[in-house]
Amino acid sequence: MSPTPNLAELVAEVRALRDRVGDLEAREEIRQLTARYMQAMHDARFDDAVACFADDASYDHGILGELRSKDDIRHFYLEFMPTFEEAGGWSYDVLANPVIEVDGDSAEGRWFLLTLLTDPETGDAAWSIATLEYEYRRIDGAWKFHRNRCIHEHLLSPYSKGWGPNAGSKLPEASDGTPDPHFERLRAQGGKQRPGTTTRSIRGWTVPTLEPQLD
Repeated sequence: MSPTPNLAELVAEVRALRDRVGDLEAREEIRQLTARYMQAMHDARFDDAVACFADDASYDHGILGELRSKDDIRHFYLEFMPTFEEAGGWSYDVLANPVIEVDGDSAEGRWFLLTLLTDPETGDAAWSIATLEYEYRRIDGAWKFHRNRCIHEHLLSPYSKGWGPNAGSKLPEASDGTPDPHFERLRAQGGKQRPGTTTRSIRGWTVPTLEPQLD
């Protein structure tokens, strides 16, 4: 028979179990936050999408511009997105393969995003593929987006041509209304986006992309 654990061992075991449960709960809450955000985007509930971000949040959208504040984020979702839809754009997002790491009240997540959409300028079906790198913060007991990055691998690639060498990738004209300061970093990088620290492979991308920056 194994010896009966003493009080100190039982306390240590309970603490370890509590930590494991807390980690699992945090991961699930982060998944739910991200799912609520994607559902809000699908339903065009853009106010609800903005509410998923912390007050000091930012979102680097790469070739769609850098949103450096909550006001920038609000402008993007309440002005750019309705313009995209009014022009005839439609999208359906499929989010997959989350890798989530939790450290206390902070967390990082990497997701793959496949978007089936309609090109608002042509009315044709198109694809968009991206890697999402999200940083989360737990604020007053609730998880929020803190620092987000969207690394576009293919943007508005025609459905009929796909994303091969003879396909293409372009920005929607709705992006013309995005404020110029949002593109300062992209201009400094020669019009190319830079992946974040958890994105390595850039093989086969049609969006002009720099090598990942290891920092």
